[in-house]
Amino acid sequence: MPSILSRFQERATSVQIHFCTTITEFAKLVLIFLSKLNLKQNFSERSIFPKFHNKHTEGVTWRAVLLSTALTPINVYLVVQWETVWGTQYPTTMGIFFSAIFCLLVLIGINRLIHFVSPNQVLVPAELLTIYAMLSMAITVSGHDFSQTIFCTVAISRWYATPENEWANLFWHYVPDWLSVNDFDLLNGFFRGESHFLQKNYVLGWLQPMIWWSTFLTVTVFTMLCLTVIIRRQWIEKEKLGYPLVHLPQQMALSTPKEDRGFLSNRLLWTGVGLASTIDLLNGLSYLLPHIPSIPMSYDLHTHFTSRPLNAMGKIPIQWNPYVIGLAFPIPLDLLFSCWVLFLVWKVERLFGSILGINTPNYPFPDQQILGAYLGIALVALWLARKPFARISYGIIKGKNVRQDEPMSYQTAAIGLLLGFIFLVLFSYQAGMSMAFSISFFVIYFFIAFGFTRMRAELGPPLQGIHYSGPLQLIVAVLGSRRLSRSTLTASAPYWTFTKEIRNNPMPFLLENFKLAESVGINTRKLCWAMMFAVCVSAFLTFFVFLQLSYQYGAIGAGRGRTAYTIIERWLNKPQETDIPFLLATLVGFVVVLFNTVLRLRFIWWQLHPLGYPLAGYYHFEKLWFPFFLSWLIKWVCIKQGGIKSYRRLLPFFLGLVLGEFICGSVWGIIGLITSERTYTFKNW
Repeated sequence: MPSILSRFQERATSVQIHFCTTITEFAKLVLIFLSKLNLKQNFSERSIFPKFHNKHTEGVTWRAVLLSTALTPINVYLVVQWETVWGTQYPTTMGIFFSAIFCLLVLIGINRLIHFVSPNQVLVPAELLTIYAMLSMAITVSGHDFSQTIFCTVAISRWYATPENEWANLFWHYVPDWLSVNDFDLLNGFFRGESHFLQKNYVLGWLQPMIWWSTFLTVTVFTMLCLTVIIRRQWIEKEKLGYPLVHLPQQMALSTPKEDRGFLSNRLLWTGVGLASTIDLLNGLSYLLPHIPSIPMSYDLHTHFTSRPLNAMGKIPIQWNPYVIGLAFPIPLDLLFSCWVLFLVWKVERLFGSILGINTPNYPFPDQQILGAYLGIALVALWLARKPFARISYGIIKGKNVRQDEPMSYQTAAIGLLLGFIFLVLFSYQAGMSMAFSISFFVIYFFIAFGFTRMRAELGPPLQGIHYSGPLQLIVAVLGSRRLSRSTLTASAPYWTFTKEIRNNPMPFLLENFKLAESVGINTRKLCWAMMFAVCVSAFLTFFVFLQLSYQYGAIGAGRGRTAYTIIERWLNKPQETDIPFLLATLVGFVVVLFNTVLRLRFIWWQLHPLGYPLAGYYHFEKLWFPFFLSWLIKWVCIKQGGIKSYRRLLPFFLGLVLGEFICGSVWGIIGLITSERTYTFKNW
């Protein structure tokens, strides 16, 4: 501990000097710039939500954009450091980013101090949520399953080529030069580390792939934005889905300094914050000082099931993560019930498979069933809203604006969706994929993203994803790798990395940000461009941070890229035919969702929700099923005994559990970065 403390003091001193100098210079520039502007100036002169109209109601002000832009570099750096250098926390695999919530809380605290000095200059809720929306988009673009995994593949095929694996013959002629780096002088520093990226030859050598991949990511998000605009009104205003994950940032932003009884003044909230923070504080100290007792957070029932057939069920951990309990509490009761019950059903399915002597590898194929389930969810969502979407399509074809107050006109959204899709297909075709493969890949990818977005809007889970069963795996399962060309498979290696789990897909965040905008009257037209600006900055900045840390530590995350090319190597060296078990399992998942939907529509008493099926089968959910059960039980008793008023009174306490862990987790993470020592992580999946 003394060595850690001394190291912390040395690091803190040097960091403080550089930080203060940088911030001072930056503050001077900002003050000079803002002095030229009217701080009350907005990007637009009218609000599209008259009932919220005031001088700040549109939210997308210059100071909001500047503040979010200033906060983006530190957030991107933290994400890459945590997820790729250290392999801890993985904040972007969550449904809500704790670093964005922490930044929002810090801004609210500063806001309250400003209120005492100059009440007219405080950030209003619309501005705070604009900052949060831009940060959430910047963080999701920098995430583990979006940009980072792609960057891990850029230099892999050359460096890891050996006479034994024959990658030179397999890949070198098919890896596009404009998307990769092949100069061994550049790769030597990248893989060996102990260098610095900001050197002329390094920057120039990496500039072309940086620009192209950043453009690819930006266009991908823009295409999702256009699709989100088309579905926004139906899912937000018509169906009025729950959006459980927006409760915390929304309530935090709406608690203005003028309110004595606002959300942040609620005693139950701070009781939850204190409880969760105390747990993380003790466990964090115990992590550094093992002689300090820790609070156990999990227990695995699997240790009691050591023989057949019970051991076939796999792990059944009982965990009580406070933030998961808090995030689950706003979820509707039937969805909570469905999630933990269907998790047990998945386990029973494994049990019966063992009893019946089913020895098929990967039985019961949960990953493939989950893929089919998300495709089914997307199809059901489209079918249920077929009439509104038909009217929108008719208006687009006839050149009629269905509504003028959308984030962009439906015609613009449709054209943007089409142009974005065409760009992605042509980009992939130029990289070496066949045209048919490129089109099929992105149709499946956006269909999965559509299903993900529907689940987030209605269920709001702390996590969601698929596991090694994305668009690429589905196409290979249908056609077999034997029917795909070598150039197509080689070009698909980076695509495999960012679609193998899709845990931080940007599309759900876009829709949730529009939901937040509706609550405070943010001008959604301006918010669109603000979010896309954040995406552009984050895409390029993430690549820069990734390269800087790679040249410092040596090929961070190289294992992910190597895995991608190893899978491509296997498909090429051992060509496979159509994967019948994969397709049957996908069909089963698809049919189960459709059948469950029909039962819910026809029978009021049917409690199992189709959205619970893919979430319960996801391998990470085994660590979350018990918190879901606890939240369901508490919420059921609460509503049964005290009604909806009792639930609303208790909600701040559970959101406090989330906020407490997010605060403490962020602080421990920052301490770890300063000391270069691993610290306690509250998120263990």
